[in-house]
Order: sequence, then structure tokens, then C-alpha cells
Amino acid sequence: MPCYKCENGKYKFGLSGACTYDTKAQCEAANKDYYAEQTYDDYPQSATNNAKRAIKYKEENGSSCGTRVGWTRARQLANREALTRSTIARMASFKRHQQHKDVPYDEGCGGLMYDAWGGTSGVEWAIRKLEQIDKERKAMVDEEKETDVIFNQEKVEISERIKKALKNKMEKHNEDVKDLKKDWNPKVTMAKLEKCFRRGVGAYYTNPESVRESVTSPDQWALARCNSFLYALRNGRYRSGKHDTDLLPEGHPMRNTKKEVQKNMDKEKKYYSDPSHDLHIDISEMQMAKLHGEGMVEMMHEEEGEEYSIKLTYNMKEKEVEIKEEEVKEDMNYVFDTLLNKLKNDI
Repeated sequence: MPCYKCENGKYKFGLSGACTYDTKAQCEAANKDYYAEQTYDDYPQSATNNAKRAIKYKEENGSSCGTRVGWTRARQLANREALTRSTIARMASFKRHQQHKDVPYDEGCGGLMYDAWGGTSGVEWAIRKLEQIDKERKAMVDEEKETDVIFNQEKVEISERIKKALKNKMEKHNEDVKDLKKDWNPKVTMAKLEKCFRRGVGAYYTNPESVRESVTSPDQWALARCNSFLYALRNGRYRSGKHDTDLLPEGHPMRNTKKEVQKNMDKEKKYYSDPSHDLHIDISEMQMAKLHGEGMVEMMHEEEGEEYSIKLTYNMKEKEVEIKEEEVKEDMNYVFDTLLNKLKNDI
């Protein structure tokens, strides 16, 4: 995840980062921990060739297929750049699109984007490499007895700076909710906030695919988790995915027991380690036409006996059109003729 130059001349870390750095060197220095991460470039030459072929087609013929992330990945493969584990994990998860890999470039996006991500050889390499990396990491952790240090929530040390930040959050939250009338106690304690923070640090390391690209440290991710917990404590619901529901007070509508929380964590862990569980949505030509025409299309998705409604929206921007004076006159003449004919018919 390199530093990119923004339209305002500043730099941001990753595709979704904030444009806050004055120079690229400053951006890289601020995120030095990322650049110190081990990288790998032993993917097959055929994966590079596939990416080059996709890029060449786009440059020569133009294409609206794919996203910026997809074409960034293609350029990385084409240039034989070293890839981090998180990037390799995203390549591996692209396996879910393999049913579209044989679509000709000029007939759709399937084949073009599959090659942009390295094609069959690149994706299969990523799956094998990811398994190898995780196996080696696990062996290293077992050998050096670091499992407790990294993943045991109780042993995650909280710095004085973070403790101060958590205390400020607690005091502000408790002041904001002191007059709320709820069926539960909406106030929070330092003990609960610290436990939520420690779990956030653990999640940062154990489920890296769930961490947004704009997040640059475990502390940042853990504090965001605390903010989400406080929101749920105050409003009776989460903005997005549920977490730490066993820390919620009695009477809270989202509260779960510790046993239920562990069950949910096991389910999430299974999904994060299995790319086949990534949600893939196929949109028909009719649905795509409706999306572009009406600005929204709604679909139903069923998983494990539960049905979900998925709404896709499309922001339609009006194009600037140059209108010639002659065209305006012709249109106005048509309008007047229509009105006159209507009046004649009504008389």
C-alpha cells in the first residue's frame, strides 16, 4: 500500500487515506511500520504476463471495467513489485471470480479483470503463498512463545497516552448520557473501555483483512472499536457489525452472553480465513440498466437461512452539454407549435 499523490498536491497513505502529507517521503516515514513488513515477489512470470496483457488492452481499447484497486494490482504485477501478505490475501480472495475468467476482453469485464489480478496462475499462487506465510508465522509464534504476548488480550499493554484518551472518552460519554432515559445503564467504566481496547488490538493482528487501508496502527483500530462500542451503548444499536456485546449492560437490546460472543468470533474467524465466503454479487444487464436509469436497484441475498436486502445506488451526475442557439430556436418553435395545435383542438 504505497503513498499516492492527491489532486491538491499532498500525499495520502493507501487509496482511502487522508491527503495530509506534504511530501511522499513524509508519508512513507509516517508509515514506516508498513514498509518494514515482509514482502514477496516470487509469483510466476505468467501472472505478470497476464497483468501486462490486461493493461495493454485497456490502454489500446479503453475500458470502464474494474476499480482503481484492481488496476493498481495489475501495475504491481506487471512491474514485478513485492507484495505484502494483505495484498496476497486480496489476490487469493479473487478466486471467487474464476467463473468469469474465460469471458473475452471485448465481451465483458470478467476475463480482463481476472487477468489484471494475475489470472489463474497469479490467484492460485496467492492461495498457496498465503497458506505458506500463515504456516510459517504460526510456527515462529509457537517457537518463540509469543502467542500470549501478541494475541492474549489481558497482556496487551495500554500506554499512559491511551489510558488518558480512554478516560477522556469515558468522562465525555458519561456526561452526555447522564440524562438519557433507557432500559439499561448507558454509562461506561474504564474497565470495560480497556477490555474493548485490548480486543481491538488483538483483532488488528488476528484479522488483518478486516482492517481498513486508512488505518495505520493497532491503537488507531482499537480506539475506533471503542468509539463504536460507545455509540451502541448510547443508541441501543451498532452502526455496522456487532462486537463486544458481552460488555453491554443488562437490558441492552444488543447484549449477548459470553458464550454467544465466542460463537460469533469463531464464525468470523472462519470467514476471514476462507476467501470463498466473500460476498459476490452478479448483476444482470436488466438490473444494470435499472441502476443507471433509476439510480437504485434492490436485490435479495440469502445466507445460512437468513435473507438480506441489498440496495445498490448510483450517483448520476448531469453532463454539461453545449447547446447551440439554432437548437434552442428549433426546440422553442416545436413547443409553440405543440401549444397552438392543442389550443386549436380544444376550441
